Amino acid sequence: MQELTIFNKGGLVMYGLAAISVYAMAVVIFKILQFRKANVFDHSFIEPALLEIKQGDRSMATQTLVGIPGPVARIMRVTFECVANREMSQKSKEAEILRVGSGDLRYLESHLRGLEMTASIAPLMGLLGTVIGMISSFARLSMSGARVDPTLLAGGIWEALLCTAGGLTVAIPALAAHYVLDGIIEKVRATMKDVSVQILALEDEFRRNERIHAVEEARRAEEMRQRQEEARKAEEQAREEAERIAREDEERKRRDDADRWAEEQRLNAPQKTTTLRLLSPKYN
Repeated sequence: MQELTIFNKGGLVMYGLAAISVYAMAVVIFKILQFRKANVFDHSFIEPALLEIKQGDRSMATQTLVGIPGPVARIMRVTFECVANREMSQKSKEAEILRVGSGDLRYLESHLRGLEMTASIAPLMGLLGTVIGMISSFARLSMSGARVDPTLLAGGIWEALLCTAGGLTVAIPALAAHYVLDGIIEKVRATMKDVSVQILALEDEFRRNERIHAVEEARRAEEMRQRQEEARKAEEQAREEAERIAREDEERKRRDDADRWAEEQRLNAPQKTTTLRLLSPKYN
């Protein structure tokens, strides 16, 4: 209750200071959540991604960077895609990288001017409240006439100085938060610049590794084609062998049928007369 009474003695300026202090606190909370969402504190993916880029593994590097949020991963992905694009000129690559990086930094710097404004305006508002309070105190003192009461002047002065204290109380944390958040953004800016320069510097090595990778892919494709060709030839040979065996079996079956038919014909043929005489002597 005493604090509320002291707050009320500061006048209307104290309500203005309370309003901008709430705004400053909301901006700080928003920036913390924004930084966490933008993944500005995670740098563990940079070295593995750079290694994949250096090795020329475009699909793996792109897949790694796509799954990571934040401006650092985005600028790495854009720089890598620009380097891998053979149709883009060097000037176009730099312009595209600058465009994407500037957009991400503007996003991180959003509402940061509000903290700077709070840190600048709060002392001035406090000073304004103090001046108004001093004017009011001296006005009351002048109206007292010859009966000057020093306690009246002292009471008016300390009530007026409440505004100055309130302004400084709001300005100091806001200024500190502004410097801390701006330092984080500056670190992100430096990291984005560093990884972009590293990827651009790796362009020649990346192209050499990309050629090696392409040759390796062509060699594997040729080996695959040869294995497929060998498998096809082996399949044809197996089919021809099966057809040959089938023909031989059919030929053997045909010969067996012919021999069996000949044997049947031989057994079923009529016997000669001499044979009949031998079997039946009464016909002699």
